[in-house]
Amino acid sequence: MRTERWFYLAGMTRSLPRSNTEYTEPAHAPIDDEIDDEFEDTMDELIAEWPAWLRFEQPTPGLLIGGLLLFVVLAVLGLCLVRIALVLIHPAVRLLDSLRRVAHDALHARAGDRWPRVLKLLEREVAEILLVAIAAAVLLASGGLLIWLAMAVAAETPLVRVDQAVFAWLQQGRQDWLDVAMTAITEFGGARIVVAIGIAVFGWLAWRRAWAAAAYWTIALIGARACVMVLKYGLARGRPASIYGGVESFSFPSGHATSSMVTYGFLAFLLCVRQPWRVRIPVLAVTATVVVAIGLSRLYLGMHWLSDVVAGYALGMAWIVMLATAYLTLHVPARLSPAPLAGVAAAAALAMGAWVAVYHLPHNVERYRDAAKAVPVAPAPETETEGSPARLDRQSDRVLAPQAVAMPAAA
Repeated sequence: MRTERWFYLAGMTRSLPRSNTEYTEPAHAPIDDEIDDEFEDTMDELIAEWPAWLRFEQPTPGLLIGGLLLFVVLAVLGLCLVRIALVLIHPAVRLLDSLRRVAHDALHARAGDRWPRVLKLLEREVAEILLVAIAAAVLLASGGLLIWLAMAVAAETPLVRVDQAVFAWLQQGRQDWLDVAMTAITEFGGARIVVAIGIAVFGWLAWRRAWAAAAYWTIALIGARACVMVLKYGLARGRPASIYGGVESFSFPSGHATSSMVTYGFLAFLLCVRQPWRVRIPVLAVTATVVVAIGLSRLYLGMHWLSDVVAGYALGMAWIVMLATAYLTLHVPARLSPAPLAGVAAAAALAMGAWVAVYHLPHNVERYRDAAKAVPVAPAPETETEGSPARLDRQSDRVLAPQAVAMPAAA
């Protein structure tokens, strides 16, 4: 049997049944193979026309910086569109608020206190109700995605093949300078820098006597870490390449992705509470860029599968939404000064990052390289031209396949 083109990089081939009798293709197999070959030929031609940077064959520092800047621009544009949408629906929200007040007064005049829950609901503003509804939708979507990924990984669905293909594709673009850059980026989602940010932010919130925010900040960091450890131990999925031991040797979900999402995401939430959009847009754009960069670094270094990183993001988002909703509904959120809080967090991250760069970065780079080299990755197949041996072999398979089916029948 010929090797599947799209799963060749993952080192996977079709498996044949092992028995004492000769294997015979079913009658529809030549047709299916012909359709697969035509589809693969079309995709091969499309991929051959891609530039080298899109195929991740020649990554450069300019390409990396340009990609990050492009992501920042897209994030800012997306947040601006959100702001425009909120401005457009503001008149409708004000109209619904006026109708809510009329309904509350009418119900209270006729029924008195016979329906306290309905009256309490009508006392809330429409914007608050919409915010809770959106938070519930995001929570359900993130939780559903996390559950689906966990079930797909446990059942070894075709999603595992996608993970392996992405891993093999990224390993083709490994370069020395990129190893150093990605190791430096991934450290910002590691335990050292995350703990330093957590202690610094907690100290600043305690100094400002924002005890509710400090308590939720502590619950966010510790709770997220506990959820990651439970899921890692429960699924016990192996990493593609590993430099860890014990429970940390398990892959699903990504601890770096979860920690970065919760740490930087909940910090962005505290910075944006009761702030104008001129503060929210840059804070959220920078946060999204940092979180995505850390996730990509984990994929590049081979420490996680793609589904691990996505699951970490889903878990972190669900945890943030749940705690943020509880903080906004159960407490009067304090308006914190964004510049001092962001400065404290940035100073802690940069100070610990400098210490890691001096004392641990070179050693960690070598560890990641050794772990990646220990994983066998199948080489990319040769580019097929019109007269190449691979193309001729596949064409010969199409011609000889009907005969292979007919010969056992004649015998």
